[in-house]
Amino acid sequence: MKKEITEAFSGFGGELLENIRSGLQERLEDAAFEERIIGIENATAAMLEAQVETAKIEKLLVKYWDLRPSEAMFFIDKISDRN
Repeated sequence: MKKEITEAFSGFGGELLENIRSGLQERLEDAAFEERIIGIENATAAMLEAQVETAKIEKLLVKYWDLRPSEAMFFIDKISDRN
């Protein structure tokens, strides 16, 4: 009986630790993603404030932030609407 209980719970600690690690990793990835979005928004706002042409902003966001053109235009439109 004791052996059966021991075997039943033998992997419990490892599973619990893995779940904790997985949760922490997910939170780190979410934080990194949020920081990326903030960086893109700040870069877009700075270029709009400097009156850089929209087509040039789009090209720069695609080049330096590895965005698709539609994603770049989304940020341009989003920041333009704020101002």
